[in-house]
Amino acid sequence: MKKYHSIVIGAGQSGMPLAKKISAKGFSVALIEKRALGGTCINDGCSPTKTMVASAKVAHMVSRASEFGVEVKGFRVNQKAVRDRKNRIVELFRGGATKGLQKAENLDIIMGEGVFQADKTLLVKRAGQEDLVLQAEKYFINTGSAPNIPPIEGLGECPYLDSTSIMELEETPEHLIVLGGGYIGLEFGQMFSRFGSKVTIMDMAPRLVPKEDEDVCQEISDIFAEEKINTIFNVDVKKAGFQNGYFTLHYQGKKGAATISGSHLLVATGRKPSSEHLGLEAAGVKLGDKGHILVDDNFETNVPGIYALGDVAGSPPFTHMAYHDAHIAFNRIFEENLSLSAQDRLVPYCVFTDPQLARIGWNEQQAKERGIPYKTGKFWMKHAGRALETDETKGFFKVLVDPKNKQIIGATTLSKDGGEIMAVLQMAMVGKVPYDQIQHLPIAHPTLAESLNNLMGQVETNTE
Repeated sequence: MKKYHSIVIGAGQSGMPLAKKISAKGFSVALIEKRALGGTCINDGCSPTKTMVASAKVAHMVSRASEFGVEVKGFRVNQKAVRDRKNRIVELFRGGATKGLQKAENLDIIMGEGVFQADKTLLVKRAGQEDLVLQAEKYFINTGSAPNIPPIEGLGECPYLDSTSIMELEETPEHLIVLGGGYIGLEFGQMFSRFGSKVTIMDMAPRLVPKEDEDVCQEISDIFAEEKINTIFNVDVKKAGFQNGYFTLHYQGKKGAATISGSHLLVATGRKPSSEHLGLEAAGVKLGDKGHILVDDNFETNVPGIYALGDVAGSPPFTHMAYHDAHIAFNRIFEENLSLSAQDRLVPYCVFTDPQLARIGWNEQQAKERGIPYKTGKFWMKHAGRALETDETKGFFKVLVDPKNKQIIGATTLSKDGGEIMAVLQMAMVGKVPYDQIQHLPIAHPTLAESLNNLMGQVETNTE
């Protein structure tokens, strides 16, 4: 048995920085990873998907080349080359993460699956090697989440794709059915439509992005319709089958029972916390109803000395929030800085459709539900100089402000580079910059950001 000060289970976007920070304090650390360093973000999530989104954007722009006065005789998408480019980027990022960990002192990287034993020791199962038994004063669990596959009759016998396996395709699907209209489904749906697939997105919700405002939904729906992406809502899939190279889904829709067939099926029905197979029952660690590990403000579980961070602990399911969890946890636990907290923190996010959908703070439907008074402003990209110059005029900026103190309480950016603009508004919120000050700022021309002047000039009293 080998003893460490800290054991970190999972080399994701909480686990890696936390392990390095603890080791830099002079404490011995073991970092346990059963699959690949970097977690979902580097290997299956952010890096590979956005790399493929970039390829799809190039295909889309080439198809529009004549609109810019550029004559292109013809082109084709080489799906294998798209995949290979994605793999090179993943290997680059993973290699950088690995080198950073290897440089850290007092840090052992152990590839294997960690399972808690009843005496709060950790058994590490290693493929083709002898198991290890480890102990530590503190354990940090960062095992993330995994695709959630719904219990649909026959689905388990079908060779369906999930958000990882779809990126390994060497051929462009003839007809891709996307089961699930969430952020993952939207990104892959638009991506493969631009690669040349017929795409149908199906969801049990009544509309796209139901957590966003109705006008956001309508604009995205219009964009997808223009790109000939089919959408079917209020769907209850009853049965799935695969025969002669085609998938068939039997579902109940608005007009009753119906079927749909396609060459490929992507199941993008959300994710679930990876809290199984860790032996948490043996350690006495409590879980929530949906499988998340329950933690307090220090990310500590009900068992002293065992902590959990990121998706598995129920934090907002975004890479940057997992990274922020590690920052907060380290400061609270090792620096005794209790001023940092995950409570009431701003949660930014960006969906990499084209245009990008990004949000920070409240939207209108949330403000109305909570009785929060607000004024709102909205500025359409079709009136933005930079958007017109690049011919990327879909979408709009939208802001909510407090009518009393003029502070921004929320913003949605559905636009070219929407995530970058959202970050500017996030900093304004943190810095408590009143909206009317932004309205009169001399922002460089011609940039997309200068449209924030116009956006703030549109703020009016909400009369609904």
